[in-house]
Amino acid sequence: MSEFRPATPDDLEPLHALVHAAYRGDSARRGWTHEADLLDGSRIDRDSLLSAITTPGQVVLVAADGETITGCVHITDRGEGLAYLGMLTVDPALQAKGLGRRLIAAAEAHAFRHFETRRMEMTVIVHRHELIAWYQRRGYRPTGETRPFPATDPRFGLPKRADLAFTVLEKPLDRIVTDRLVLRPARLDDAGALHAVFTRPEAMTWWSSPPHESMDQTRAWLDSMIAHQDSGLDFLIERDGQVIGKAGFFAAPDIGYILHPDHWGQGLAREAVVAVLHRLFALTDHAEATADVDPDNAASIRLLESLGFRRTGFAERTWNVGGEWKNSYFYAVSREEWLGRTDA
Repeated sequence: MSEFRPATPDDLEPLHALVHAAYRGDSARRGWTHEADLLDGSRIDRDSLLSAITTPGQVVLVAADGETITGCVHITDRGEGLAYLGMLTVDPALQAKGLGRRLIAAAEAHAFRHFETRRMEMTVIVHRHELIAWYQRRGYRPTGETRPFPATDPRFGLPKRADLAFTVLEKPLDRIVTDRLVLRPARLDDAGALHAVFTRPEAMTWWSSPPHESMDQTRAWLDSMIAHQDSGLDFLIERDGQVIGKAGFFAAPDIGYILHPDHWGQGLAREAVVAVLHRLFALTDHAEATADVDPDNAASIRLLESLGFRRTGFAERTWNVGGEWKNSYFYAVSREEWLGRTDA
């Protein structure tokens, strides 16, 4: 599996060759994201690429399998919480295998952590409708702005048509977009949707408190979550615009999640847990993720063990929930174990 790292000047020649092969000429046509029908010439010249590698406030992340560079992405800090993502490149022979998605996630995590980015911007040639749709599935949305293509600058290609322009897309980085879910920070107006979760006895069977009896309880819980979510690791789960639960790290690295029973049995808890585990290891240096599970919570135990969590201990009378003492199984998955998985 590819490892991601910042490029160095020693990577200049293989990187330049890879970018050109992915965007220009007959080699690019093997991949579906090429620009060979729209542009000739270079995608980026060597001097511009070297500047992207060495200039403060910019980074080119590379995906490397051993000594072989298989992909890259360029991030530029624009200040005031905004960064720009560009030059997403995957070896044409390796496309459609998920590397592009992993490069985007690595870029977003790097920008969030090192540039304090909260919004990521990109531009795509307006004629590349399939690619724009692919970015939209990754959570990027058109802003309505278009920008001119630098048609007279040969460093970035020679247009084959006169009407080239860029559409601008933007994504907030305080949220995670998966195939079916949006994981986002909590807001005060989420109290009603959360109350619908926290009043369901089935959902609260394994929670740290009994079902909520009043909206004031839910509002107090929500206030606490909002006060502690600056880490970028704790989220509400939204499906089709509706809040259906919570997943993340109120106190990292211990994971917690809850889902409205109407959405059980569809793999949504797994989808959310995978997303927040990726975020934990991307944004922090924690050596492991941990979980505290009731021994009778068979569904949660199956989920965690399917994701590589190991049982590390047991303790009695760890939680008093509504006057009843509960026991705990303790689980953990290490950073190395998680990043070494190919199915998460």
